[in-house]
Amino acid sequence: MVRGGGDRSLQEIVRRRQGGDFVGRERHCADFRANLARPPQDPKRAFVLALHGQAGVGKTFLLRRWRQIAVDSGTLVAELDGSEPNLVSALSTIAVQFAGQGGRTPAFAQRLAEYEQRQDEVLADPEAPQAAREFLVASAVRMGLSAVRAAAPGAALLVDAVEPEQVRGWLERSRAFFAAKFRDHADVRLLMSPVDELTPHLVADLRRLAQHRDLVLLFDDFERTAPLVEPWLLRLLRGHHGELPSEVVFGIAGQHPLDVNRWGEYASIAVQWRVDRFSPEEARALLRRKGVDDPAFAAGVLEVSGGLPLLVAAMADSGPATAEELQDPTGTAVERFLKWESERGRDDALVAALPRVVDEDVLAALVGSQRVPELFPWLRDRPFVRQDRGRLHYSEVVRATMVRHERGRSPSRFVRCHRALAGHYGHRLAALGLAGELVWEDPEARGLLVEETYHRLCADPRGELPTALARCVEIAERVPRELAAWARAFAEAGRDAGAPHLAERAEDLRARDPARLREHLGTAASGSRAVAVPSVSSSVGDVIVGGGPVPRPDRGAEPDEVAAPDRYLVEADEELWLGESAPRVLGE
Repeated sequence: MVRGGGDRSLQEIVRRRQGGDFVGRERHCADFRANLARPPQDPKRAFVLALHGQAGVGKTFLLRRWRQIAVDSGTLVAELDGSEPNLVSALSTIAVQFAGQGGRTPAFAQRLAEYEQRQDEVLADPEAPQAAREFLVASAVRMGLSAVRAAAPGAALLVDAVEPEQVRGWLERSRAFFAAKFRDHADVRLLMSPVDELTPHLVADLRRLAQHRDLVLLFDDFERTAPLVEPWLLRLLRGHHGELPSEVVFGIAGQHPLDVNRWGEYASIAVQWRVDRFSPEEARALLRRKGVDDPAFAAGVLEVSGGLPLLVAAMADSGPATAEELQDPTGTAVERFLKWESERGRDDALVAALPRVVDEDVLAALVGSQRVPELFPWLRDRPFVRQDRGRLHYSEVVRATMVRHERGRSPSRFVRCHRALAGHYGHRLAALGLAGELVWEDPEARGLLVEETYHRLCADPRGELPTALARCVEIAERVPRELAAWARAFAEAGRDAGAPHLAERAEDLRARDPARLREHLGTAASGSRAVAVPSVSSSVGDVIVGGGPVPRPDRGAEPDEVAAPDRYLVEADEELWLGESAPRVLGE
């Protein structure tokens, strides 16, 4: 068989064919290509290029595209994807990938072989104390322990089990044994601090390689690997292991921007780019490239995916030919969003996605007040969550996907949680102590009312519709500028509860003149006005709904804990929630 030139390995062929599905991101690719073409002395050349964006937005795919651009230009490229268990393995991966492209690293390879030989000699020595064996085995783990801390609340307990007294004991006994066995202080340093001993040799090889070719080092999943890789990378940039060649460029992809407190001193050589969801045009281009031409199917993909590349590709790859056969890849997306979380962390993140806005009180209504001090800061630090004035907001596409997943996972729990949230907002509204017409005049009360209505619609999309429409009529007549917010609540409730009739009502609300909404809706809303408009009875402290007084719920009677999302129990009266005995969230 005659073999043609071209790709050096099967992996290169795979990467090149995967690149055939690449669409969009033209600016990121053009800027990366232009940056490689600039000489190091050019003030426009960047040496650190960082991508950030939510999970599933295509950072890894874009990083692979950068790799292919660099390879096509003759640049040596190494990519670390987070699969390396420790820094020694990461250094070895760089050397192996460079060697596969014709860039040998002999100084590093020799020193690495010496390290592995000395390590084997210790482990094979029957006289070696247990402390020395444990040190060599645990040293690799110790390099990566800090990466576990970010995984989930409480994970630090696993890390702390191996530090610091136990490690100090290993160090002292191991150093004494190594010094007695090998005599050479360089060998002792190699075993005690392998990264500090190996990195200078790798840097020396990089300087030699850079005389003939440019170099690119790519780091993926940086939100997870940063505790392991970032300190080493910063020491590298500071010249701690020797002078780096000016021909090297670092590419980083993670869910967070680089921390300005750690990377601020390199702002003059760094560029950060946010990677966003596909535009409708980019999503359709990917679908066409995958052979999807049905306009109705494409419209369905856009609606369900929200333009998130992971979902667009997954739905296109599922193989349906028509919109009726469209498959929902919610599980795939949630797996990507939460792949590094513990099982409990996954459940917490899914249930906390149910409210449209999360504050500590809302979270307490779902998980109990005892868990809030631990869970709220953890939730705030998730890459798909942003904070605004102390309240947390999920990324729109991430939240919609998680809510859809949670509804499918347990429809009954979905209803119970929304009832609990509706009850929570009912409590807060009652606590304002506003009488009748004053509810509609107070901005805070109106905000609470729209959230309470959203959760009521999610729990019972058809049964709660008349009351919700009646409230829309009141808003349209009293504060018409806020009708758009109510239409949005209807639309989101329709999406989140799988109730298309609510989405249709939302479109209807948007299209109507607020001044004529009561006339348009007719008796469906007008007849429910008594149910929708709170008023004050002659008894101060009571809340009136539909003309009957009901004692205001006692906040002090609420329990402190609900142990976990799959154990949420809600006890609620069968009647309407606002102003009546609100749902009580119970523990086990």
